[in-house]
Parts: sequence; C-alpha cells; structure tokens
Amino acid sequence: MITVNTTRYDKMELEALNQTYQSLDYLAQVENKTYAICFHDPIYTISLVQYFRKNAGSLLLIHGETPLETAVTLAVDAECAALLFGDPKHYIPLSGSLEEEQGREPGICQYSSGTTGAAKLIHRSWSEIQTELDAYNQALEYGETLNPIILAPVSHSYGLLSGVLSALERGSEPVIIRNTNPKFALGIIQATPRHLVYGIPLLFQALSGFTQRSIRFHRFISSGAPMPDSLYRKLSGMTDCMLQQYGCSEVGCISLSNQMEAHSDLGRPLKHIRLRAGNDAASALEILISLGDRTIHTQDLGFISGTGSLRFVARMDDVINVAGLKVYPLEVEQRIERLEGVQEVVVYRGKHPVIGEMVKAKIVAANPSITEALVREWCVQGLPPYKIPQQIELTAQIKKPASGKISRRLLEMEEQT
Repeated sequence: MITVNTTRYDKMELEALNQTYQSLDYLAQVENKTYAICFHDPIYTISLVQYFRKNAGSLLLIHGETPLETAVTLAVDAECAALLFGDPKHYIPLSGSLEEEQGREPGICQYSSGTTGAAKLIHRSWSEIQTELDAYNQALEYGETLNPIILAPVSHSYGLLSGVLSALERGSEPVIIRNTNPKFALGIIQATPRHLVYGIPLLFQALSGFTQRSIRFHRFISSGAPMPDSLYRKLSGMTDCMLQQYGCSEVGCISLSNQMEAHSDLGRPLKHIRLRAGNDAASALEILISLGDRTIHTQDLGFISGTGSLRFVARMDDVINVAGLKVYPLEVEQRIERLEGVQEVVVYRGKHPVIGEMVKAKIVAANPSITEALVREWCVQGLPPYKIPQQIELTAQIKKPASGKISRRLLEMEEQT
C-alpha cells in the first residue's frame, strides 16, 4: 500500500499499473534495457522501479521538475534507449544502446548532486540495493512500528530507497507528500501519531517555522545536507526523537543515527559498510568507505566520537585556508547561528589579495537589530581572529540550487565572475 498526498493505492491498483506497463509495446520487454524516467507523480516512479526491478531492466531517475530538453540531454548522456516523461505513456525513443553494457547487472542509475564538481553518472545494481535495504531496516530500530511520511523526492535514493522501498520491505505503508504547502504536510503528520518524517534540513526549517511550539512530533529523520546546530536544537525541543542518516550516490545510506547526540552526529555504519575517519575533531580525516573490494572517497571530513558514532566536520572542498590555518565553515556558522535574531547563515571561501583566502558570510536576519558590527562582535567573543568573517553580508535570501542544499562552491563561483 502506498499513499501519495491523500490518494491511497492498494494492491489491486498497483497491479493494474503493472498490467498497463505490460500492455505497452515499448515496456513489454525491458530486460537488459535502460530507460530514463521523469515524472511529477511519484506513483509512476515507484511502480516503474518495481516493474523494472522485477523484469531485470535498468532505470535512470530524473527529478520530476526537470524541463523536457534537459531531461532528454541527461538521458542521452547516460545512453538510455528511451525517456518516459511526465506520464508512462509519453514515450520518447533515443539513440542509446538497447542493451546493457556487457557484464553490468541491471539496476538504478542516478546523477550525483554535483555540488563539488561536475555531476557524474552512478549505477547501482538491484542486488546492491537489496543489500542496502536489508541493512537499513536492521539498523532502523522500531522501524516496523513506524509510519514513514516522505517529504523528500523519490527520484533520489534517500526518498526512494530509505523512505519508500525500505518501508514496503518491512510491511509499512509509506505516505509520500508532494503538496508543497507546509500546512498540508503538517495535517498529514498530525493525523499519523507514530510517524517517521523523512526530510532535508531546508524542509524541516520551513515546517518548524510554520509550526506552533505546542505541537509535539514523534520522529524526524534528516539527510541530504548537514543539519545546522540551530535547527537541531529547535527540532530537538519539538520531537520525541531526532534521527539523521548519511550517504552518497555511489553507496546509498552509509550510516544511521537513531538518536542524535549532536547536530553533526551521523550515527553508526550499516552492517555491510566499513568506514575510516579521524579520531577526534582536531584530527578529522576524509571519511573513506569500504564496500566489498571498492574504496569510496567521500570528500567529507569526519571523526569517530567516543561513543562510536561518526561525526561530520566539513566538506574537504569547503575548508578555508587562512594564511596556512584551516577554517571549517560549519564551526563559524554554529557560532553565528547562536546569535539571537539570525535566521540562516552560510560561511564560505573568499579571495584575499594578500593572504590568498578569507572567510566570508551571508546572513538572513529575522529582525533589523542584526547588523554586521553586531555579528562581528559576537564572533570575536567566541572565535579566534583568523576564523572571524572578514566580509559579512546581510541578505533577504541565500541562493540555493534546485536540490535545496546550500552550495558554498556556487557562491564562490558567482562572486569570482
């Protein structure tokens, strides 16, 4: 059973979709073929994922808001045989190979987020995905008694695998919310007492800003971007339990915290994952993932805490080198976020004519009492001089890419042009 907004699809309705796919000539035989799909309606994405998985085909998942021209380009670059756009009956044949690469197992293809460089195509086999689902459900304590509510898009691994497919594996009924009105989402959440809400920090920020403090939530689970300390403290006071998971395109979910100890708490690795990181915050190292005979470089800096949980420190590309001294943007952001009246902040790298790099900050203030001088004075009280932003900009909005994640690289590139 799957619910999209308030529309519930039972087994008979899902089977009817399956039969529709079988009746379409271009979907009758999908074994060893790769199709791209781009839908607004998540039921099409989920049902076709199940259909292609059952029939040994592969799918390239494209975000439902992607324009047709861009979707075609992505599908062609991935050498897909066809694109299904908007509706499974809108079939666009492409010049890609009709057959899978020799020796490659069918599965799911996705483009990486591209927040630190050009997006790359990732392929994960159905068997690899099943291994992740089994490990994820084992790590998710009390998962079988919780009702997942998915605010994240199902075109990404977080919403699709962790949110929807894992729930179906354990017999739960996922609810996917595509209505962007926070009031609508809040109504669904309140009507589901034992909920586990899947979202990203940006969505939780919007939901918490709309919500009255008197409302109590059961469980929130966050992923997709590091949770700001201010948001973690705010949500911790509104929920019975805060969860956070960590992953990457090549692996899917890497680790899961069932009870966050801090905003940077990424939990323990899933049973099929081996990881290496630093021993403490001062000696943070790149998080390396061992999966079978592969080693994946995450480009994230982290360490293992005294309780055995993985802690996030910074993206390697985000670290600012101020006259030979390292500045982690997250640490500076945490300090600024604690200043009353600051609504949102991003700290990033700027160019300096003498020392090479400097610390810059963009701030969204909740009231006019916040000034550059006040922020700088606040930083002086809690940070060493080299970590204090040399340039502070108050702005009405911090620009973000379509993913909703803050991209420091995007801000740096825009200011260099």
